[in-house]
Amino acid sequence: MLSRNPSDCQKFHAPNPKNMPFLPVFPTFSAQSLRPDSLGWTPEATIPKIPSRFGSASRSTPSKSKPNGFEPNFEKNQMNFFLNATLAFVATVTLWTCFAGAQTPQNSKENTNQRVDQDADEQIHLLIEQLGAPSYAQRTEARERLEGYGALALDAIRKATLNPDPEIASQARYLAQSNYLEWTWNYEPFETRKLIEKYKLASNSDKIKHLRELSDLDNNHGVAALCRISCYETSEVHAKLAALELMKKLQPNRIPGTDAQPPANLSFDPKILQALLRNSQIDLSAQVLEATKRSSSSAAKWLQLAYSNPQPWPADVWLGILDEEQRLVENSSPQTNINLFVDFATWLAKQAASQVEGRQTALKIARRIPPLLLAGPPDPEKLTEFANWAIESQLPELVIDQYRQLPKQFPQNSPTLLNYLLAKSFALLNQKELADQIAKLTLERKTFSLDFSKNPTEILDANLPGNAQNPLLFRSATFSFERISLAQELVETGDFAWAEAELRLALEGQEDSPERITILGLHTLTQLLHDQQRDKDAADALERWASRYQNERLFRMQVEDLDLDLASNYHLFRGNQYAQENQPDKAREQFLISIAQSLENVDALIGLARLAGPNETPEQKRQRDSQQERSISMLRNRIDEIERDIRVANLMFQSMEKKRLANFLNTLAWLMINTDSDPREALLLSRRSCSLDPQQSAFQDTLAHCFEKNGQVLQAFKTQLKAIKLEPHQLSLQRALNRFYEKAAKELPPGD
Repeated sequence: MLSRNPSDCQKFHAPNPKNMPFLPVFPTFSAQSLRPDSLGWTPEATIPKIPSRFGSASRSTPSKSKPNGFEPNFEKNQMNFFLNATLAFVATVTLWTCFAGAQTPQNSKENTNQRVDQDADEQIHLLIEQLGAPSYAQRTEARERLEGYGALALDAIRKATLNPDPEIASQARYLAQSNYLEWTWNYEPFETRKLIEKYKLASNSDKIKHLRELSDLDNNHGVAALCRISCYETSEVHAKLAALELMKKLQPNRIPGTDAQPPANLSFDPKILQALLRNSQIDLSAQVLEATKRSSSSAAKWLQLAYSNPQPWPADVWLGILDEEQRLVENSSPQTNINLFVDFATWLAKQAASQVEGRQTALKIARRIPPLLLAGPPDPEKLTEFANWAIESQLPELVIDQYRQLPKQFPQNSPTLLNYLLAKSFALLNQKELADQIAKLTLERKTFSLDFSKNPTEILDANLPGNAQNPLLFRSATFSFERISLAQELVETGDFAWAEAELRLALEGQEDSPERITILGLHTLTQLLHDQQRDKDAADALERWASRYQNERLFRMQVEDLDLDLASNYHLFRGNQYAQENQPDKAREQFLISIAQSLENVDALIGLARLAGPNETPEQKRQRDSQQERSISMLRNRIDEIERDIRVANLMFQSMEKKRLANFLNTLAWLMINTDSDPREALLLSRRSCSLDPQQSAFQDTLAHCFEKNGQVLQAFKTQLKAIKLEPHQLSLQRALNRFYEKAAKELPPGD
């Protein structure tokens, strides 16, 4: 029987005690029957006679003037009557307790719970049937009594929404959405309750986002809510999606992004990694199994099977569930959809791949996906997403299989990223030469076909119709924007060399243009090079543009509205170059120029602080401290301004303003943690920025550095894992993670 929190008593009324047969039943009395003489009661019969030390035979002598020995004092007789009635009640309860205690405690408790659950289920079933009664009063009474059962009735109500009786189905849908059957428990954290409220009010597409947010809550605070949604949600699709979010927590631990090129030299000892993450890996099996045991929904059955951890892994059972889901998709059933099937199949394939000799089973499962994706008009976004997943899961064969199943016309007009992913798949399969050829043809935007009859696969024809490129189109802003957007996607997948080639080709001949597309391309290219610690190349890429900015006033007027600070970044990168070449004076000069052009470029201030040492003169220190104080003061003022704007802003603009606030909070925290400022204040600022916008890897990275500076190295390592999850292939994040790992490993107890 499900336990309830006492705070829920007003919301969930207990079932009628008359339905509980194991409780003792006491008789009820009318006013007439409460007369002592009608019960045959006498004081001698109930109060034992106690010998008096004075030789008296009893403590009181009944009056002989009244029948039955009653004294004239009626109040005294009434008191004696109720006293003895109380004694009789206590005796009865004592006997019943002794009788119950004579039974085996565990068996008695189990039998009692079974009887209560059975009686409650029968009563709920009868009330569900009464929802279709012809009388409005009966229907209303049934609805109110079902509301009284609370969570116990949710599963039956969910099933009743599909009842063939339209009246019962309608009443059940009303109850499922009723505030009396609230899914938010009062004892849950505020953040969890807020997300559940958002989930209930959201559209079907936004509900998926809120399910992921519940899954990402710290300390597994969203697990109970996801269990309830899996059990009681009337939409089968969303119930299954909630179950999948819980099932993804069973995925084996893996540090994402460790296959980036060039690699960040990450090497983690599995035993040390397990020790570092020990407290984070809470076993949720007992909680999930207990929460879902009363539910008969498909999603709850998935959770029961996944978290019961049967050995060996029940591949046949899971394949049977996959077959059923595929049948529902093919029949266009409202109980599932193609996106849900793909999510479930990819999860199942990963589980199979983690088993001993399970790679072939994983391939067998995942190969069901492309035919469904191609059943209608090809969706480039879904095909690209599947290819990315296949490469991440180390199943590159699936990308080639998908390419072979594409319609003949589609590969020639397919997304360029899909061709790069095809090249990457061949590279992972040790066909490097073919991968380079495909990448070169893709860069030149030439169409091609592959001859799979040969081993290894060869390019059959790279001169298909459509190769000719219009020179004007090749250099148009639209074409450049397409290449820059593609480069950004390649950066996210860790293919930095191909991204750089796309960017340089998009900028060819336009390196000093004031056009927005050029500025966006230069910003993307230089940030890519800076992340690889190639600051000299980044400065060289900006040199022509920075020269025009410095020497041409009209040029400065054209670009002054853009908020990318390319001129300041040029001097920042040049200063980093000189610092790497051990030329501190030149580096300091470049950093000061960068600060003068943009006081918000805190990385230049940080670079200046890192040059501080025994050779720093008092004047240089004074200048550095002055610039740092000016920047901190400016950032504080901007934060105060945005907070005032938020208080008076329209609701539709508050979200945007909060993101701006989070950005300035993070910038200030990053400056303070990398200079001689208060690390505790920096930690508070960083935590606040992450609470406002938790999906920014830069914010999580700043928070991890704040934890490190405050001596919480283990927490820094765990927080950096969150940043890596958001941007797996960013090398600066991986370098920081490696440093936190080494420090945290040294602090482990000797036994670990």
